[in-house]
Amino acid sequence: MTPSEAEFVEEMGGFLASLGMTPMAGRMWGWLLICEPPEQTASDIVEALRASRGAISGTARLLAASGLIRRATHAGDRREYFSAPPEALDSMLSSAAAIYRQMRQIAERGLAATADRPPEARARLEEFREVMVFVEQEVPAVIGRFLKDRNTKGQA
Repeated sequence: MTPSEAEFVEEMGGFLASLGMTPMAGRMWGWLLICEPPEQTASDIVEALRASRGAISGTARLLAASGLIRRATHAGDRREYFSAPPEALDSMLSSAAAIYRQMRQIAERGLAATADRPPEARARLEEFREVMVFVEQEVPAVIGRFLKDRNTKGQA
């Protein structure tokens, strides 16, 4: 791994950690986004990231459960292979819409809980809900256009 690749891997580790995952999850996902070959064994990842086998095993379960990586085996090979396929990004993009829906629903519950307050006291929460309504509607449309465009380019 080059120094700039290592920097990218560490940056991804910090980013996913800021979203509530572990830094190792970000590092592993970052590595799987740039590694060659695109499928890596646990041993390959242990070596690249200088991590323990246990850390990689647990992280692989976390990333697979969240849909960010794929686990696969090959006939005649007992090893398991890990990759970050394009459809993993589809899963991540699709789950973004659910996050905005949840935030809108929470804002609506907050507005119901503060229904007896004057409008100016509820203005910030109203604005937050309106932004979430907008984003909740727009994110699926943007994702749909992206996927359609990607599929069209793939067929050309």
